Amino acid sequence: MIHDRAYTRAKTWSKAERKYHIDRDRAAGRWPLWYDNLHQYADNAIYCGCPMCRAKTNNKRSRTGGRGYEPSKNWSISDKRKMDEMEGQLNED
Repeated sequence: MIHDRAYTRAKTWSKAERKYHIDRDRAAGRWPLWYDNLHQYADNAIYCGCPMCRAKTNNKRSRTGGRGYEPSKNWSISDKRKMDEMEGQLNED
C-alpha cells in the first residue's frame, strides 16, 4: 500500500504525540522530559513500562526453574477481562 506524503506526516505526528504523552506521564513532574521538541519523539523509541502495557500472554523466554525455557502465561488486562466475562456467563446458568 502506497501512501502519500501527507498521510506519512500525519502518522508521524500522531506517533510522536503518543510517545510524548507516555514520557510526560512517566516523568509526572519529578524529572525532566527526555526530549525538547516533538520531532525527536518521532525519530526515537519511547517505551511504556507500566504493567498494563508490559503484560504479554505468551512469554516465550521465561526461565522456569532449571528445566530450560518454557512458555508461561502472563495474561494481559484485556485477556483477564475476557476470561472474567466468560466465567460470569458460565456462573449465570
